[in-house]
Amino acid sequence: ANDWIGAMTLVRRAISFFGGLRKPFMRFGGKADQRITVHKSCALAAENFMLSIAAADFDTCPMEGFDARRVKKALNLPCGAEINMIIGIGKGTEQGVWGPRNRVAFEEVVKKID
Repeated sequence: ANDWIGAMTLVRRAISFFGGLRKPFMRFGGKADQRITVHKSCALAAENFMLSIAAADFDTCPMEGFDARRVKKALNLPCGAEINMIIGIGKGTEQGVWGPRNRVAFEEVVKKID
């Protein structure tokens, strides 16, 4: 819901303030802080997604710098939606698209725990 008078923001700040007096408490300053936290959480989820795709023997490429308006239109997303990143998935090649790739071996970076 749209909080046009800012009452809910004041309530959230009061909860953060008083909750923080007794114990460690995650504090949000407002919508901007919440937006940043959401984008960071999405990036962590994307990392886990890309690692799971790599475990299935595919390659991924996270992308930023895309035309968000066109992507929203293509996916039929609402105007207020925000896109954290686009992830390309496929089979990579050793020579790469633009030239040779210097990568650390997958086994040196990821350890599978059984």
